[in-house]
Amino acid sequence: DGTNYPGQDDLIARRGRVAECLKTVHDAMPDTMTMLVEYKPFEPAFYHTDIADWGMAYLFCMKCGERAKVLIDLGHHLQATNIEHIVATLLDEAMLGGFHFNNARYADDDLATGSVNPYQDFLIFDQLVIAESKANAAPVAYMIDQSFNVKPKIPGMIQSCINIQRTYARALLVDRKRLAAAQAECDIIGAEETLKDAYHTDVEPLLMVVREEMGLAPEPLAAYLASGYGEKIA
Repeated sequence: DGTNYPGQDDLIARRGRVAECLKTVHDAMPDTMTMLVEYKPFEPAFYHTDIADWGMAYLFCMKCGERAKVLIDLGHHLQATNIEHIVATLLDEAMLGGFHFNNARYADDDLATGSVNPYQDFLIFDQLVIAESKANAAPVAYMIDQSFNVKPKIPGMIQSCINIQRTYARALLVDRKRLAAAQAECDIIGAEETLKDAYHTDVEPLLMVVREEMGLAPEPLAAYLASGYGEKIA
């Protein structure tokens, strides 16, 4: 009967209230703070949310002020969304303020980072590395946002950290000159092969050395499992 379906006027009014609330908080924040506006197409119990995509989040940020930025959660996208394109667009507009690492198969599953589509994660990191190299790069707040239902919490988090380190290292290895030359000549195959060469590089020996230099275990997951800490806290 439509009683649970908001009309167009109601949606517009709600959008105005959301914008007013965000603006109020933004203006009350200390100068050292940044507001991160997160979006989500839907919740399992609801077909739609008030901030359903990155464009809506962008608009709310523009209404708030310079210290409002968009936050991307990898799990908050419909299937087959080109997330790396969204990342590139927001970085180009200096509007990417935060990043939540996780993975989803259907809808915000909060699975371990790198467990579903590691190549897409690599393409996203490729864009982040490009942005980091710019002199006026804006800071991006990174956070792991996961909620395991089956996996043990701590080993699952260690897995995610390792996957993020591995992906970031590979993105740093991209031959930028070779990639730029291929892109300038519209050589799609050459550009793709340049990215894949970095993606398929074994960076584990490098990561192990870096960890040892930091005084950490070279293989974090194996060290944790051998420590007996999980059994102790259980």
